[in-house]
Amino acid sequence: MDIDRRTTLALLAAGVLRTNLATAQHQAHTLKTDAKAYKLQFFTAEQNDLLDRVAEMILPADDHSPGAHEAKVSLYLDLVVANSPESTKQQWKERLGAFSREFGKLGGPEQAALLNRLAAAEKNPGNPAEHFFADLKSATLSGYYTSRIGLLTELEYKGNAVMSGFPGCAAK
Repeated sequence: MDIDRRTTLALLAAGVLRTNLATAQHQAHTLKTDAKAYKLQFFTAEQNDLLDRVAEMILPADDHSPGAHEAKVSLYLDLVVANSPESTKQQWKERLGAFSREFGKLGGPEQAALLNRLAAAEKNPGNPAEHFFADLKSATLSGYYTSRIGLLTELEYKGNAVMSGFPGCAAK
């Protein structure tokens, strides 16, 4: 497999250890080409389902884009955390546990209210559940907007092109 510069930079920026880069690069390729063939490496299936559900609540499908679930954001997150330093893995495990205990005992509308409360504290998180939400939101945005769905469908990226003008910008 050829090394993809864009994927390499995205993985490094997401916190993947340099020593794990070749493995993570291969796993990212599997995730992009055949997500069904991707095997969870860090999170359990139950934890992945929770991450998938919450990521979809953060970036839901709408009439313009398929959302975080379709972009397989939870699998991207598994790949990144699995190839991160042990301290990062431990933080995710602890914070996910704290969040899960709170989130799991609530119904749909109460879950949305919890996310709103956690979002209000994301600039200055104090407890593990608040830290988890801030980390998950950031990772969801990174995973989504570096996916084909986020980049091509949502942002409608057309590729590098020379523009003859900049509509909406008045020349001075």
